[in-house]
Amino acid sequence: MSPIRLSDLAFTLNAVVDDAFGGRPLWVVAETSDIKNYPDRGYCFLTLVEREGRETTAKLEACIWRRHYHTIRDFEQATGVAFARNIQLLIQVVVGFNPVYGLRLEIVKIDPAYTLGNLERERQAVLDKLVAKHPELIWVEADQYVTANQLLPRPTVIQRLALITAPNSDGWRDFRHELAQNPLGYAFIVDEYLSQVQGQGAERAICAQLNAIQNSRIPYDAVVIVRGGGSQLDFGSFDTYELGRAVAGFPIPILAGIGHERNVSITDLLCHQSVKTPTKAAAFLIEHNRQFEERCLYLRERLINATRTSLLEAREQLDSEVERFRFVMHNYFRDRHTDLTEKTVTLRHLDPANVLKRGYAMLLRNGRVLTKAADVQPGDTLQVRLADGSVQVISQ
Repeated sequence: MSPIRLSDLAFTLNAVVDDAFGGRPLWVVAETSDIKNYPDRGYCFLTLVEREGRETTAKLEACIWRRHYHTIRDFEQATGVAFARNIQLLIQVVVGFNPVYGLRLEIVKIDPAYTLGNLERERQAVLDKLVAKHPELIWVEADQYVTANQLLPRPTVIQRLALITAPNSDGWRDFRHELAQNPLGYAFIVDEYLSQVQGQGAERAICAQLNAIQNSRIPYDAVVIVRGGGSQLDFGSFDTYELGRAVAGFPIPILAGIGHERNVSITDLLCHQSVKTPTKAAAFLIEHNRQFEERCLYLRERLINATRTSLLEAREQLDSEVERFRFVMHNYFRDRHTDLTEKTVTLRHLDPANVLKRGYAMLLRNGRVLTKAADVQPGDTLQVRLADGSVQVISQ
């Protein structure tokens, strides 16, 4: 058999591919690998693979040209997942063969719903595993996940914080700036536990810092985990089993502000309180303390009003008692005056001089008043005192 030219073989293969597929788009499920992305130029080269366990069962080269490059941005915006390696995708491809570059798949569409479904199934599997293996830390009530961390009592005032964040990140700056510049002048003590918070290894780094916080024995009011700046698309570390277990059972309330604008991560579901961004995490703490101050001011106002009311009632009571006392004393002195007047009249009537005027006489012997007949002896010289004078008589 005579050999043929390589170009002839290539053109033959090109014809075979055209006959087989005819430029018709096909939907394919594949996993991404070896991505070379050139956003400035508007194209991307990657490898699509299929695996069974650790074994690769298929591998084909693929590309995204400028006219379809927007599909990457559309996918990332719809899913919140970075277009990166090891993602299972449902993609629409056109099979092409080039005599120079060989067989290559041109990606024209990426279905975000398929990826979101996979992510949701993976997240649900993690949650189911947590509930099954750690029922003392996480359970379901009324279709809501409840954790031991969520049930921790929230301090009345949150002031001493342990902050887990990436060093010099936008999240770190936004959180610290919001706390420091709060218009109410609240002071916070923040101990930083700097850590990788996204990408490969972030889960272990965050768990290590949670262990460090717990081992420090410092009585923190709350632990704050913030992430901000850079891509909004890499949140895989916050959907893992190990971090979920650590957060659900942590003995200090955890506040998460990891910049998740659309989806809710497992960490968001299981922590004590979740907000969207680092700035909102700081605002939440400020607002929490403001509510305490407002309650104090409200109680202060209530105390002032209660004291004012009590003093007013006491003054009214005192005035009433004073008036009553005056009335009682007036009647008392009036009655005593009447008694004295009556006694004065009685005494005036009993005055011996007035009695003598009424025709009575006093019998005296040697200047002493006699009141009994037995006291008078015959021959005694007696004085009889009348109203207008005295006379002497001798007893018989």
